[in-house]
Amino acid sequence: MFKLTKQWQIRFFFWIAIILLKIFMPKPFNFMAFNVFLAYIPVEIGFQLPRFNDRRALAFWTCLIIWLLFYPNTPYVMTDLFHLSWLSPHTSINGLLKSDPHIWLIFAIMILCAISCLFFGLLSLDQVSHQLTELVCPHHPKIKFWWIIFFSFVSSIGIYIGRFLRLHSIYLFFTPSWFFRQLLSIWSINMLKFTLILTCLQILSYWILKTVQNTKYKG
Repeated sequence: MFKLTKQWQIRFFFWIAIILLKIFMPKPFNFMAFNVFLAYIPVEIGFQLPRFNDRRALAFWTCLIIWLLFYPNTPYVMTDLFHLSWLSPHTSINGLLKSDPHIWLIFAIMILCAISCLFFGLLSLDQVSHQLTELVCPHHPKIKFWWIIFFSFVSSIGIYIGRFLRLHSIYLFFTPSWFFRQLLSIWSINMLKFTLILTCLQILSYWILKTVQNTKYKG
């Protein structure tokens, strides 16, 4: 019996989700197809990275850099949940939530996109950090967790850039000089606080993922 690997299951999930979001997601939420596509890119690059299992290979470092540039798009989708306010989910009389099925359908889709992009991204983060540790410092496996922290921190900066400067990873390839000029203007106390909060959120989410993976229930 033919059985899909985990990687192909994840691929099909993203492909189907992107197509369905593009066709059926109503305005103003039709941007979700593009955001989920951007989140899929680092996941796919993570799948391909083991092909270049040599730290001396230029292809490995090139793929790693591209992965890092696009990785912030996976947790970024969580911040799209703020757009649920566009639905005006509370009644004007007593402030209770509305029972409108349309609102709850959009809510369910947005939550599913946010959770799946976050945790599939964390799986990619785990795999990339493990591979990088094996290649760079194989005798110090605990270094992997420092890679997790580093990538989560960089990712949080990327989320800030995307959310408040409205810059996407692809801008770096088309307008690099303008992109880097924008980076110089972002540093502030609020930006650092935001980065710390999102870094902690990602690390705690990673811990939850690993805890669930390693938990064995007795039947």
